[in-house]
Amino acid sequence: MAVPSRIFCVILEFSAFFSVMLDVLVYADDRKIYSIPLPVLIEDGLFFEVVQPEHLSYTYKTRPAKDFGGVFNHSLLNVHLVPAVPAHGCSPLSNSWLIKDNVVLIQRGGCSFLTKSIHGQEAGALAVMVADENEHNDKFYIDMVEDGTKRDVHLPVAFMLGKDGHMIKKDVRGDASS
Repeated sequence: MAVPSRIFCVILEFSAFFSVMLDVLVYADDRKIYSIPLPVLIEDGLFFEVVQPEHLSYTYKTRPAKDFGGVFNHSLLNVHLVPAVPAHGCSPLSNSWLIKDNVVLIQRGGCSFLTKSIHGQEAGALAVMVADENEHNDKFYIDMVEDGTKRDVHLPVAFMLGKDGHMIKKDVRGDASS
């Protein structure tokens, strides 16, 4: 098994709840003066921020799973976003040693959202991010629903746009031109 050369290159900060705290940074003469937590109401969404690498730094919107998974009820700070192997997450993840105590990024398609989430949970993930397989999707969020099998997953699960997920995965693989 080949080991990726760039294992942990995306560091996340998850802000949780439907009401989250985001830091507002105030700059003067290129110096940070202070930051203030600012409550932001999120309607049917959840935000996470990539803080490293700098060229991916951005606050991304996601949509939590509708009727399964845990609740994003606390912030996950300075955790890594690790792409699943296999990317679709429809079978047990072979890179669980990287996923443990981090957030796993799984590609949509091939099996139910619940199956993907269970494989993330079995690998020791703190949360699962499912990215749409359509790398051009920059508008449409999917409602991830339980698959009727009555299986249970306890970790939080969220859906992200394909364009965002593809950009992050491309950089993690080392394909980005920066």
